[in-house]
Amino acid sequence: MFLHSHQLQDTILKNWKRLILAVPLAFVSCTSMDDALLEQAILQAESNAPEIEKVLSAYVGEKKEAAEYLVRGMLGQFSLTGPGLDSIEMLYRELPQPNGSWKLDSLQRIIGKRYERYPQRRETDLQTLTSDYITRNIEDAWSMKELRGWNKDLSLAEFCELLLPYRIGNEPVTEWRDAYRNALDSISDKIDAAANSVEAAAVISQSLGEIHYTRWLKIPDRPAPSLLESPVGYCREECARNLYAMRAFGIPTAIDEYLVSPANGTPHQWNVVYDNIDRRFRLFENAEYPPTRDSLHNDHRRKGKVYRRTLSMNMERLEKLREIPDAPQELTYPRLKDVTWEYFGHNKAEVKVDAKEETVYLGIFTPEGYRPIDIAEKSRSGNAVFRDIEPDLIYIPIVRKGTGYSVCGNPFMLLQNGKVHEFIPDMSRMGKTSLTRKTGLVRSSFIRMSSVVGCKIQIGRTENGPWIDVDSIERMPEHNFYRIPVGRIPKEFKARYIRVITSPFHNSQIGEVIVSEDSLAIHRLPISSVTDNHTDDMNKLVDGDILTWTIYRSFGKSLVFRIDSDKKVDSIFFIPRNDDNYVVPEEEYELFYFARAGWKSLGRKVSEGFSIDFEVPANAVLWLRNLTKGREEQIFICRDGKQLFNTDLGGD
Repeated sequence: MFLHSHQLQDTILKNWKRLILAVPLAFVSCTSMDDALLEQAILQAESNAPEIEKVLSAYVGEKKEAAEYLVRGMLGQFSLTGPGLDSIEMLYRELPQPNGSWKLDSLQRIIGKRYERYPQRRETDLQTLTSDYITRNIEDAWSMKELRGWNKDLSLAEFCELLLPYRIGNEPVTEWRDAYRNALDSISDKIDAAANSVEAAAVISQSLGEIHYTRWLKIPDRPAPSLLESPVGYCREECARNLYAMRAFGIPTAIDEYLVSPANGTPHQWNVVYDNIDRRFRLFENAEYPPTRDSLHNDHRRKGKVYRRTLSMNMERLEKLREIPDAPQELTYPRLKDVTWEYFGHNKAEVKVDAKEETVYLGIFTPEGYRPIDIAEKSRSGNAVFRDIEPDLIYIPIVRKGTGYSVCGNPFMLLQNGKVHEFIPDMSRMGKTSLTRKTGLVRSSFIRMSSVVGCKIQIGRTENGPWIDVDSIERMPEHNFYRIPVGRIPKEFKARYIRVITSPFHNSQIGEVIVSEDSLAIHRLPISSVTDNHTDDMNKLVDGDILTWTIYRSFGKSLVFRIDSDKKVDSIFFIPRNDDNYVVPEEEYELFYFARAGWKSLGRKVSEGFSIDFEVPANAVLWLRNLTKGREEQIFICRDGKQLFNTDLGGD
């Protein structure tokens, strides 16, 4: 069966709904849930059932239990293949570009988008996989369980989840275990010498390094061997490549994720390795957070709810879904296990809601609307009860309304002491606050803004100087428009050249250099690059677009610019790579506060500077909208006149 990409999500959802409805029917003739699922798997195998039964009859004891676990885990599993996806893989194999870039050029992106629309075929595992393939996978995983000392105390259930699975998502099924061991054969001695599972994971993590990020094409999970040949994608691909490599060498590993970020509304995945010393899972990401036993890493991302991808179906989750006829797509995948407690401990938040028969969800605000990340329980008093959530975050209880969601209670926060704080605006207590951003500063933006620390800015009469220092950046700029006043320079100096010396400490990510007659970057003067090694990247620094940027990996590099005007210069603005979510002059903003009747406006203003002032009610959840441009916005609260987004809340 061929599917177009826009049909995939609907098809996956319908497939799971059919499975959810089918499983209870098997309970009529079976006494255990495991037997029911196994029977259902054989039924769904249809003409391939003899191959499945051959695997089940080949083993006894714990291996037989593992084989049954694997077959039950095959329910609903499938690959997505097709000529368009094959062609996209060919595009990826053309990388890196001659300039060393792992990003598709403009023509490749156009071609890739065309391939993306090609029909895709779904191949169901139970109906296509041979007994030989399944048996090889079981034997390989079992041999690694017995080979590695760190697996000697691994339970059968842990083995089945952390070493046994033959696939991750909807990627084509391949012989990936040998492929990854062969590709990483040069480090096999170091892995063999590792004292524990975390140490072994660190060896592989360091060797693999980062995936080269590209988000241009929306495609299913990539084939496992392709991630070795062309390591491009985003967090999903990095996690998958890590998982294949770790499991190929017998290192128990999994993928954790949040469905919706409380900081920016996007999903994210990362890896965890099972620590055989203290039997805990250790978070890691190859570049910034290598596997280590020193501590449980804090990756500085607000998570809300954390789920782990599993081979087995979460039957408790299925029970919840069966009771909800219009269960949201975000929560219908039954191979998600709630592991939030591993990160934040067990807790409970009980909140009052206006919902009689409706199912209440734990909601996260996004500019596109509210998104559910968990299903509430109902207390005897009719309140919504949310279990195991990250403290010190702004949540909103929501119910389904048409194709979207509506609020059914006050925004709330679970405090570290276990108490629930509701945000009910107090209009009798108004206070002035100065707003500078419309969304929180996430970790990646913080790193980019901080990359200019150490940069030095000078001015001179000629492109060869003499140079006068006008600024040296010693801390992360508080605004993307980092202003350097030059009015104090004697007029007779006649400075018409600017020299930027990049940081001597690290890579510098620079977005723009602006020269202005005023202190607000409104009356800008023309500027051009005169650096000897002139490139298109240098043009990005003077193209008038603060969202284009260049990364300089040569520490202390000298960049020279000419001011193409004789008018007096008041300010130089040095723009780091940024997200353009700061308040800037001459753009219109509107501030809202949340009341039970919905969002209410506190007025519109055109900013006269790099911040904007409003009178706001105490204990309110607020939302600042830029009516001139942009769409990235997040809710926040104010304390002592300061904006606090979800990224700013919490104790760590």
